[in-house]
Parts: sequence; structure tokens; C-alpha cells
Amino acid sequence: MQNNNSREQLRQIYRQEDTGQRAYIPAKPKIDPNERNKLFRVCAYCRVSTDNDQQLSSYELQHAHYKQLVQDHPNWSLKHIYADEGISGTSLKKRDDFNAMIEACRRGEYDLILTKSVSRFARNLVDCVSLVRMLRQLTPPVGVFFETDNLYTLDENTELMLSFLATFAQEESVKKSEAMNWSLKQRFKDGKLLTPAPLGYDRPKDVTGRYIKYAPLEINEAEAKIVRLIYDAYLSGRTQNEIADFLTDIGCKTKTGSSEWNGSSIGYILANERYCGNVLTWKTFTADLYEHKHKKNRRDRDQYLYTQRHDAIISEEKFKAVQALIENRKHSVRGTLPLLHVIGKGIFRGFVPVNHHCVNDDPNVYRNTSDSVKGTVKLKRIDKNIFSAFDLTGYQVVRSPFTQMRYEGPSITISANKISFNAFSLKELENIDYVQMLLHPAKRKIAIRPCKEHDGNSISWNYGSKKPVYSKTLSCPYFINALRGIMKWNPDYTYRIRGTCAKRGEERIIVYNLNNAVPSVSAVQSGEVRPVKKRVELCPEEWTDDFGEEFYEHMLENRFYYIAPHTEWHAMIESTPVSGSEQHAVPTADDLKSSTEYIKRGDTEADNGE
Repeated sequence: MQNNNSREQLRQIYRQEDTGQRAYIPAKPKIDPNERNKLFRVCAYCRVSTDNDQQLSSYELQHAHYKQLVQDHPNWSLKHIYADEGISGTSLKKRDDFNAMIEACRRGEYDLILTKSVSRFARNLVDCVSLVRMLRQLTPPVGVFFETDNLYTLDENTELMLSFLATFAQEESVKKSEAMNWSLKQRFKDGKLLTPAPLGYDRPKDVTGRYIKYAPLEINEAEAKIVRLIYDAYLSGRTQNEIADFLTDIGCKTKTGSSEWNGSSIGYILANERYCGNVLTWKTFTADLYEHKHKKNRRDRDQYLYTQRHDAIISEEKFKAVQALIENRKHSVRGTLPLLHVIGKGIFRGFVPVNHHCVNDDPNVYRNTSDSVKGTVKLKRIDKNIFSAFDLTGYQVVRSPFTQMRYEGPSITISANKISFNAFSLKELENIDYVQMLLHPAKRKIAIRPCKEHDGNSISWNYGSKKPVYSKTLSCPYFINALRGIMKWNPDYTYRIRGTCAKRGEERIIVYNLNNAVPSVSAVQSGEVRPVKKRVELCPEEWTDDFGEEFYEHMLENRFYYIAPHTEWHAMIESTPVSGSEQHAVPTADDLKSSTEYIKRGDTEADNGE
């Protein structure tokens, strides 16, 4: 009843006439660009997305069109025409004139922007809508007139239509990008390569002076000499910046005619496979259509490597040597390609000191280096009476993993990329600051011996007796790849190898027998609170039929432990370099001098220096 009375009271209030005086205040008229009584300061924006002749013609036509359009509107005063050539509309980056126009609007210099369509203004939905909103909120507001779309952004209820048009423009760019990627993929697959000509090459032309499509590159001998000098200088130990400074000093010209060189341009030449006659497609790609960010192709797109596509300036061998040296320098290896060394005498005869920074995962390099030791005496028999009055033929030395559940001794763990020495290994060689890691591929052993700081391939070992001793880990993915090749190890497994420490006089060493490596895999063990990740050791297949090594074979394998007490180990004998183990002859100073003289005097006679 009370609700009905309240409603009736409201009806009576609305029915009453307001007898008081009132004044009508009309709303401010909406901004109309066609209103003749108001002068509009106008700018125009036009854009072409590519820089070919057809698009440039469109660019000139747009200029002329806007001049005529302003003349047809007496209340429009054209202040400036902004234009970007060869720039995509999906991003605001590099659209210099567009960004300059927006800044001028912020400063209050214009009232109206003229452009052909939404797609000319921006092909990115977010950019388009946010910019239009920002311009509308300026004081005074700035409107955008999209001519072909007949849309003026200061009119009411235009944002919905603007959003639709901007979405279509954006989707059109996506479809164009997909079509371009498909076209590139087909051309790369069919070998139709539009290969740009780097320094040292020219694109061939026909009789009319036009470039011949898909034709192989031709060597420009005057430039090719500079390329050969760059490769030789890098192999001889010069850095990219040193080479750049040298070429600048002697006045060499870049491909663009500049006399200024920098390290990055040298790096581009050194890493370019086209110099050995090959072409690798799709090395980079646009990862983000809107930000135009380029990303290195790491198997994100299909690639094709075309070999012997054109004449080579640099041999395949030299190119590979340079790539290896580039990788080595990333791992703090300076100078030329490192020579592998080998120990020629003593108990470590045939062992190869390992440079764990070296970028070399070829097992044959280590095998050949070890085998280069001439006249190695291989002990095929052993005097059985040395060890026992009894004949122990048929008896085995049981492997330590079968007898020791808890092992407290030196060991190493080899994972995908690292070698870790446990604390016992460090304690066995305590007070030793530097060591060398040695490998014998045939005997399948890794050894550790003390060395001096400046010895080749030295590894910092202990940090002084005052600091606690923890495990020592070396990052050496390339060496581990070579080791896997030698041992035929499964890359998914982690291997743990127990070692033996031996001492004789002042000489102390640790030897790890790779044949006794115990593989393990990672497994998740359920716990009360949360799962625990643990390593589970596996039994190697070759251990299933025996408990260890035959006694006398074990003695042969470890005979250096049993050398007569009066016999010297010579464990600290220095290693010697193996000629050719760097896999490429390093250019001499005379070679570089000769190449430099040719370049300075502009000699056109071919001298490939290979």
C-alpha cells in the first residue's frame, strides 16, 4: 500500500508544470571539416609500402591528389604533406614522417589529418585506435579524415567502424606476410635464389645493363683480394677490430664505397658461407610482424644449403677453419687455431692434453694426435711370476662398483656439457694450483697431472688451503661430444667414472678408466611432501657376463702402477705440438705482407692465396 502511494506521488510531481523562468544554452556545435566559417589547418599523410617504381608512381599521385583536394575546400589550409616511402604500416618504427606528424599534432599545429584509408594510416589495430583516441583528446582536438572509407574520427559513434576497418587492414597485412613467406619457401625449395652480392662478388648483368635473375654471382677480383686478406689475417691471429682498423688505415673501400671499416662488418664477411661458393637460405626471419624483429633461424623455418652455387673466393677448408676459430674465440681462446699436443715419453706416452675451451668435437682428431707418437712399444705379454707364484689365468679383478656401495675416492661425472671432479679428486692433489687434463683415446683413460700456470692447457685447480675444497666443474661441450664418439656413449646418460691416485716421489697423478664408466639416468622419486629428483645408476650391458677384468689384462691396463720402484715415471714430461693438428696452415707474415701490397697498388692480376 505504501509503495502505491509513493508511485502516485512521483506521477504527480512529473505532471506538475514548471512555472519558473529558464534559459536555453545550446551545445557547442560539432566540428565539421566542411564548415566554411572555420579555417582548418590541414596536413596530409601518404605512404607506400615498397620502393619499386610502380609504388613510387602511386606516391607521387597521392601528393598531387591531396593538393587538389585542399584546393577544393576553401576553408582548408594545407600546411604540410608527410610521406614515408618503402615502409610497412604494421609498426610505427622507422615511419619518421608519420611520427613527426603526430608530434606536430601534439604541439597544436594542425586541426585535421587527411589520409587515403585506414590501411595507409596504420595496419596495426592497437596503434590505429590508440592514436585516434589520443588525437581526439588533444586541445584543440585533431580529427583524421579517411577519404576512401568516408570516416571522420571526430564524428560521434565512429570508433566501432574504425575498429572494424583497422582489423581488416591488420588481417590484410597478416595474409600478405603469409603469402610472402610461402613464396620465399617455394623459391628457396626450387633454387630460385636472389642472392645479394657481398664484397668480392657482383651480380651478372645482361647486355641492357639489367641484373640477370637467379644467376650465380661473379667474382670481382679487386674486391676478392680484400676478402682473402681478411680471412688470412684472422687465421694468423688478428682480431676483427684489428683487421677493420688496418683496412681503414690503408684506404680499402667497403662494398658501399666507404673507407670506414668496423669489427661487425669483418665478422659478417668471416661468417658468410657465400665466400666458399655456398648459399644458405633463410638465415634470419621476421619473428614479429608488428615489431619487425628479426630472429636468427634456429630451425624455425625450413632451410636449404646450396653448395658450389658459384665460384668460391675462399676454399671450403679455410672457411671451416675460420668458423672453428670464431667459436674458439667465443670461449676465450686467443691467437690462431690451437695446435693439439701429445706426450712422447714416460708413463703418459700417447696422451693428449685437453683444451676444454677448444671447439673441436671430432674424435678422429684426438685419435690421430695420439697415434702420431712413433715407435710406441706395446706390451702384449706380462711376466706372470712378477705378481704371484700361482697362475692366475681365468681369475678376475672385481670392479669396484660391485664391492663398494659407498665409494670415497676420486671420481668424475660427465654430463651433457660438463665434467665434474669430486672433492676427493681435489684433495688427492691438494696444494696444487694448476693441472692438465689428459686423454688417451685408445687406452680410454683420462688423467690429471700437476702443471704450471703458463703451461699449455692449464686448468686452475685449488684456490689455496685456506678455502674449503669443493668439486671442480669444467664446461666443455665440444670435448664431451668427441669423448662420446670415442666411447660410443648414449648422450641421454650421465657417466660416473672412479679414479685411482698414484704417487711416486714428488709426482702425483690421478687416472680415470673410462671403460669402467657407470651410466645413470634422472628419475623422479615420489616423496611425502613433493617429488624428489634423483639419479639412478644403470648396469652397463657389457658387464652382464662378468664381474671385472681378467687379472693379467687388468695388470696390462694399469701397468704404470706396477713399474719397478727404481724406474722413473717421467709423468711431468712436456707435451709437443703435432704439426697439422690445427687442420689448416696458418698464413705467415710474408703471406699477409704480399696480399697487402697487392691491394695497395690495385694489382688486378689474380692471386687467390689458397
